[in-house]
Amino acid sequence: MGRVIKSFEVAGEAFIYTFAVGKVYSGEVVADIIEHDGVFKLFNRKDELITEIHLPVI
Repeated sequence: MGRVIKSFEVAGEAFIYTFAVGKVYSGEVVADIIEHDGVFKLFNRKDELITEIHLPVI
């Protein structure tokens, strides 16, 4: 079972990007973010997967 979250931030070398419910990503509005085993899945309003983001464990 995954964990539903509202937002998370990713720090790059020169930027910080926030993924959040309601923001546009890849041309679609993010309706849900589910985290499971370090993988963040972003879904649109139709419950279709927009993308998966795999972050390294620190």
